[in-house]
Amino acid sequence: ERIVRHVGKELGDIRTQRAADGHHLVSTVIRLYRQSPPALRIRCLDIIDRLSQAGAYGLNAALENER
Repeated sequence: ERIVRHVGKELGDIRTQRAADGHHLVSTVIRLYRQSPPALRIRCLDIIDRLSQAGAYGLNAALENER
């Protein structure tokens, strides 16, 4: 949550190191979502929404793999 709040749009800018960080963050949040109880899943979904708004690199592909 803090990373998304502080870095924001840089997660989707492939010209920055933050895009690579975003890719790792996406995989971590999705893994956490899969392994968590319902209350924490809601927080993960909120983070995924913010990652989507920021255009985080790798998010769309990661979500496609979850279907």
